[in-house]
Amino acid sequence: MKKQLAVFMAVLTMLVSAGCTALPTSSDTTKQNTQQEQTKDSKNTKAQNEKDSNTVGELPGIGDTLTSWEKEFGHPFAQGDTIKVFKNGTYKTVFEDGKAVTITFPSKNGDNPLSEKLLPRDGEKLSETSKKTGNITMIVQKWHSNLLASAIPATQGSYTIMKSMNGSSYDSVIVDCSPNLQK
Repeated sequence: MKKQLAVFMAVLTMLVSAGCTALPTSSDTTKQNTQQEQTKDSKNTKAQNEKDSNTVGELPGIGDTLTSWEKEFGHPFAQGDTIKVFKNGTYKTVFEDGKAVTITFPSKNGDNPLSEKLLPRDGEKLSETSKKTGNITMIVQKWHSNLLASAIPATQGSYTIMKSMNGSSYDSVIVDCSPNLQK
């Protein structure tokens, strides 16, 4: 019931809302400084690779744990039983069994609010459909990700991106991978 309520709330929200860089080295640095730089770079690369392997996306996003979200974005500033709100309303996220299954990106100024960094790195678009009702356009994209399938096996790697537009302005974008939701 909570899952259905969360998805309903996410859709309702959508409808209501109209690296690291290496330090520069000079040719005059000593061999010791160069070795220190190489050590720092390898540690940074290792840390980045560990971060990448622990999340489905470049940043914690769909399929990732609440703990990884809180490490990246801080404690949600508003939360309920089902919806957690991060970054002053930038991400409204539903967690199921400790994993993010729905993210709503409300648009604040009509621009596309979707953050690609929260989507699976290996996502592959399978299909896209569009339906226009009056001035409202709903674009639905079906995607697949092996990383998501590993994170939440019940999804079989499937997720959906739903974009709601009023004319040429975005209202919101919802990314959903709820495993037992009939789509």
